[in-house]
Amino acid sequence: MSTVPQATNSKSIFISAGEQSGDLHGSELIKELVSQCPEFKLSFHGLGGDKMKNEGLITLHHVTELATVGFTDVVKKYGYFKKVINDCVKFIKENNPDTVILIDYPGFNIRLAEKIRSFYKNKIIYYISPQLWAWHEKRVNKVRKCIDKMLVVFPFEVDFYRGFGIDAEYVGHPLVKKIKNFLEQYKKSSKLFGGEKVITVLPGSRKVEIKNHLPVIFRMLSQIGKEFDIKVNISKASSVNDRVFNDFSEIKKYNLTSENVYKLILESDIVLTKAGTSTMECALIGTPHLIFYKTFPINYYILKPVVKVNFLGIVNILARESIVKEYIQKEFNPEKILLEAKHILTSTHYREKMTTKLNGIWDLLGDKDASFTAAGIIKDTALK
Repeated sequence: MSTVPQATNSKSIFISAGEQSGDLHGSELIKELVSQCPEFKLSFHGLGGDKMKNEGLITLHHVTELATVGFTDVVKKYGYFKKVINDCVKFIKENNPDTVILIDYPGFNIRLAEKIRSFYKNKIIYYISPQLWAWHEKRVNKVRKCIDKMLVVFPFEVDFYRGFGIDAEYVGHPLVKKIKNFLEQYKKSSKLFGGEKVITVLPGSRKVEIKNHLPVIFRMLSQIGKEFDIKVNISKASSVNDRVFNDFSEIKKYNLTSENVYKLILESDIVLTKAGTSTMECALIGTPHLIFYKTFPINYYILKPVVKVNFLGIVNILARESIVKEYIQKEFNPEKILLEAKHILTSTHYREKMTTKLNGIWDLLGDKDASFTAAGIIKDTALK
């Protein structure tokens, strides 16, 4: 395993991001750290993906190997994760980086923080808080013992962590700048009510999600296609192999595409999206949508008793009301999502009411540039 070169003007940073979204936000953070620290030669090692590698990260393990869905997936890959965490601990112990930055991915990153806290004396900073306020609140005690600073992306998280005596600061949401820039470049086209309806489906970025979600979606689309003239986009994440979709004969009827997902959302009359980051993207772009999620029953019944919030979609959690309908597990069936989709497509009043409330999410999040703000805090607290 390589060691970090030492020099008086060098600073070494260990970053752990275990998912595609973490790779994106980690790459933006690395870019800002380099920009804000011209006096240092920065080196980056850790866990990440292609975007972070493009910004200079030397990876110990790639995010494509780290992605999991639910308890059962973690169990299957237990041996691999044990090796990854041991590799990270060994690297940090041997190289003593100037700071350790953890990005989301709580099951792994909190465990890593516990493992290194006994010997690592520099700052451990958590960027993009795990949603401990929604579930697994007991992990807050581990955060208090192991993490020096939480950089959170939702305003209410500051009070949540400070209530447990944890140093937390709101840096803004990473999607705010990204989507603001996008909307300044693209304008939503005006459409004649009653014409072709554009439906975009965001089934997920993992094989198991796609296999759980698309059968229900296809049955719903076959029904709505009998009542409306529709164009359907099925968004394919870059990390997903085409073969996953080829298992579905129905896919030939629709437009399977890797086109810019923001553009797809913007130009749609309705988006059917799995729960996750994409719900925030739909909300900030302002397109009416519905949320769904289906996992293996054992995963659902393990998590359900510990969930502390009434909603799964972050938009509804932020607004503290059901702006967007959610269809989880047994509720996710063709008949129910068909009714909601038809309501959105046929009722101007319903669409406008939803759109107005979605626009209010911008006010709740503010206009901070998350990666810029986070990099400034990391520089001031850990790279002096």
